[in-house]
Amino acid sequence: MSIASMLFIFLFLPVSLALYYLVDHGKREYILLAVSLMFYAIGSLRYVLLFCVAILLTISIGRSMSSIADMWRKKLLFALGIFLNIGLLGYYKYMDFAIISFNGIFDKEISLRNLALPLGISFFTFKAVSYLADIYTGKAKLVESPIHDALYLSFFSQIQSGPITRYNNMEFVGNSLFSDGVFRFLIGFNKKVLLANILGKITSEVFAAPFENFSISYAWLGSVCYSLQLFFDFAGYSDMAIGVSEMFGYRCMENFNYPYMTESVAGFWRRWHISLSQWFRDYIYIPLGGSRNHGSRFRVYFNLFVVWILTGVWHGAAWTFIAWGLGYWMVISFERFFNLPGRLEKRKVIRNLYRILVLVFINCQWILFRSENIVTGLRFIKRLFVCESNSLADIRTQFLIKDYFVFIVSAVILCFPIVSWIGKHLESKKKFHAVYETAVTAIVCVLFICALSFVVSGQNNPFAYANF
Repeated sequence: MSIASMLFIFLFLPVSLALYYLVDHGKREYILLAVSLMFYAIGSLRYVLLFCVAILLTISIGRSMSSIADMWRKKLLFALGIFLNIGLLGYYKYMDFAIISFNGIFDKEISLRNLALPLGISFFTFKAVSYLADIYTGKAKLVESPIHDALYLSFFSQIQSGPITRYNNMEFVGNSLFSDGVFRFLIGFNKKVLLANILGKITSEVFAAPFENFSISYAWLGSVCYSLQLFFDFAGYSDMAIGVSEMFGYRCMENFNYPYMTESVAGFWRRWHISLSQWFRDYIYIPLGGSRNHGSRFRVYFNLFVVWILTGVWHGAAWTFIAWGLGYWMVISFERFFNLPGRLEKRKVIRNLYRILVLVFINCQWILFRSENIVTGLRFIKRLFVCESNSLADIRTQFLIKDYFVFIVSAVILCFPIVSWIGKHLESKKKFHAVYETAVTAIVCVLFICALSFVVSGQNNPFAYANF
């Protein structure tokens, strides 16, 4: 069940909220846990028992670690917990990829497992690993009830596609967040349905077209629309997840900060999928040694290499994702070695040119991210710069731009904090600020009604990151 579906918006969410707020405060976590498990069962009935067992084992190991003083026993339990969770992720997500790669390298014919992917297994695994790691290092402050731990691992607003919150941040802060949560949910829903889904029509057409029917303009339109689609799809989901969390009284970390405003590739990943970037920083990069070179600069680049290989593999079981991760590793290492964009600080023209090159690189990376294989991705990227003249493709590009002009321009504009910038500059003018807030709320509500009509008419696609 998608959190952008009519079933969720008009049945599951209202009933869950009613049950949650009708019971005593001390029983609310039990209700929310039951609701979360029901959400998981609806979305992945086949694996709900496995999901519950994984939660119980993870909590048992974590709670046992917290009460043990002997370091060897603690390390053993920690290793067991990590092996359990990474093992499940590896088996269900990467087994077929490993078999395909093995068969290709050694000319074997081992049968594929054809395993269905358990709902949100990548996000659950990372939350479970951070839970165990924070207990092992003493960072996690366990509450008395293990129900809270189970809720942290299974909270339905975050289980599908994050954000990947930390245990210490899973704290009830009160009902005052409810209205903010509703508004945030509406914004995310509008991003998903009115921008990501609409742009997805262009993307699907272009990526499905034979390369013989391409022109440079057609290739650029498809790739740019995919870059925008992916952002509004995932940022929309994050807004909705944050909104649902706030409706239940829990704060949730931000996951996006206008990533296409970046000045560098490294900066892009400090703005895009923030919870994932911080997870890799805290649980992989820093434990490996981080930016400390230990007398050798090679060690820093090796640490980055490990992080980006794992980032690529986490996103999907395919060589395209590994190549995608390697691409980011090479360019981020290049930026680090030459201190970019820092050394361009006083060269405004060159700095702005570099920002354009960064966006072009990111756009090319998303092509590889979307492509079925590396060769197809590289052929598509080639069409951005070298392509035979094709008047029909150019006419089709013009038609698509004309037909979807409002959506494309709106998506580009909303990649920048224009709305919040206007609100900030009107704060000192109370009357104007009140009118501004009323107008924004009204526009969001009207757009939500429009988005609902799109969904009712069948124009709704699954969230892109639900596949990861």
